[in-house]
Amino acid sequence: MQLGPRTWFLAVTRGFGSVDGVAIERALLTRLRAECERRLRSERFRRAVDRPQAAATAVLAALARVNSDLHARTAGHDDYVTAASSLTAALVVRGRAYVLHAGGTAAYLAHRGEIVALSGDDTFDDAPLPLIARALGTTPTLDVAVSSVMLDEGDVIILVGRRVPGDVDRRALIAHVESCDPAEHLLVARFERDDANETGEEPAKKYRPIDAAGAIVRIVAAIGLILALVLAR
Repeated sequence: MQLGPRTWFLAVTRGFGSVDGVAIERALLTRLRAECERRLRSERFRRAVDRPQAAATAVLAALARVNSDLHARTAGHDDYVTAASSLTAALVVRGRAYVLHAGGTAAYLAHRGEIVALSGDDTFDDAPLPLIARALGTTPTLDVAVSSVMLDEGDVIILVGRRVPGDVDRRALIAHVESCDPAEHLLVARFERDDANETGEEPAKKYRPIDAAGAIVRIVAAIGLILALVLAR
């Protein structure tokens, strides 16, 4: 969703269990959108999301509120988790991306011919069953990792529902996308510089996403084409 003239919030989730009869992934995204829309009615929040560091703080506060609400509505406790969701999100403000991450989802950046992982790894690969170190909805307090990166014109951010195992390069990322379940979701955003500001006076450096998509079955070709164009630069 777009939070301001130069601010976008991109997110992908994956989890298990439900909240009020709704799958927790959908409940998380729906409540997060509603919470951001509610806060956008405040002039203070609208000013905050137009400034990089302030925007990250403001969105983290909204996410913390949603996480607390989700936890309160599940039947889980310290010894038994009934619902939980991984989340990886990119908050892009004036050309800087803040990455919020918890769980087994992941974010990657295609930049000048290289693929860079933007999120950490909260999974235990050597466990008999898939395990993650942290996720949303499991505790009343928010526990996410936050990092940031500057974007260049033509950069592509790829958010995926399952991280790419092992070393990541262009071929590994595309192969991972092609091998996923068609119902799996991801999001791709390619950024270009827009030098025309609102007044038409002095050029302002700002970035806007020009490509985004949902279900993998619809965008395998698109991600291959986008990455090929970017990595050929």
